[in-house]
Amino acid sequence: MDIHDIALTLFAQIIGARAGTALDDEARIELGREAYRCAEAFIKAKDLYIRELPVPGSDTF
Repeated sequence: MDIHDIALTLFAQIIGARAGTALDDEARIELGREAYRCAEAFIKAKDLYIRELPVPGSDTF
């Protein structure tokens, strides 16, 4: 998944959670921006986690 897929999924979930609330275009744009910020933070955290995993030595094969 790339950042766009993650952001779209988050955006859809945020909008779905507010199904009973009418949102204007400006509110939807701001929610889309928030979804991208969250997606970017998720990707950075995942990359950091992967980088910090121990590298298996040659004796583990």
